Amino acid sequence: MADLRFRLARVGEEPCLRPLWQECFGDTQEFWEIYESCAFSPKQVELGFWEETLCAMMTLLPGTLHTQAGMKKRAVCIYGLATLPHYQGRGAATALLKRAVERLKDGELDCVAVVPDTPELYPFYAKALGAETAFYIRFAEKERQSLPKAHISPRPIGAEGYISLRRRALEGRNFMDWEGRLVEFQRRISQEENGGLFAFPQAPQCCAAAEIDAEGRLQVRELLGPEEALEGCLAGLMDALGCQKAQVRLPPWSQALGGEKEPFAMVSGLPVPTGEEWYLGFDFA
Repeated sequence: MADLRFRLARVGEEPCLRPLWQECFGDTQEFWEIYESCAFSPKQVELGFWEETLCAMMTLLPGTLHTQAGMKKRAVCIYGLATLPHYQGRGAATALLKRAVERLKDGELDCVAVVPDTPELYPFYAKALGAETAFYIRFAEKERQSLPKAHISPRPIGAEGYISLRRRALEGRNFMDWEGRLVEFQRRISQEENGGLFAFPQAPQCCAAAEIDAEGRLQVRELLGPEEALEGCLAGLMDALGCQKAQVRLPPWSQALGGEKEPFAMVSGLPVPTGEEWYLGFDFA
């Protein structure tokens, strides 16, 4: 730890961060450019150095946690926590997480969320962040033949229009509200994979974020709206994007497509009331 030091990123420093990101995550140049334009903000990117070498980084994506009681909490979600392989095991990632905790202690934030990539990371974040599981999803897998004939068609929509539909669909729930540039981040991520953000003119309270994976399946990152309309929206999406199979993430309270409730993300800084179900939505992957 004595050789590690940390600071915030600086304006114009994005090209210096790209090699670390691409070595750790293997993302394309196109993805990095989307990250630069939609998610990078110097005050929200923490960097770690081993002597003079950039060895670790972490992005904090800002959001607002809305509660059932009508309160709004200042929040961030940890994103892109990465350490170069040669420097792993030296405490850089843990130290970056502690810097996020300091923002809680300083009163800058009310809570910090994180999406563990694997089940094994839940204990790590519990220890490093003092986090507990708070956000859940309902995960369902569907084949097109199991759904009815589509009478609902999707229409691509921009970030601002999507935000309006999303807020309406989640009103009165515990959910994370994302600002416009981050919803645009998700739109462009999905668009790179032949998808995007969608509204449904025949079901005007519904919205979805979806893309096609390497195996030709529809990956629905979010599907929101009245329960009775969701099956038809999914059928319309599958037909429009030419997919016979779909994996769908819904809020944990949704029962429209069946599936299993699964833990999705953790939170530090706010106690999770017993029995409450929180919803994060996107993980920007």
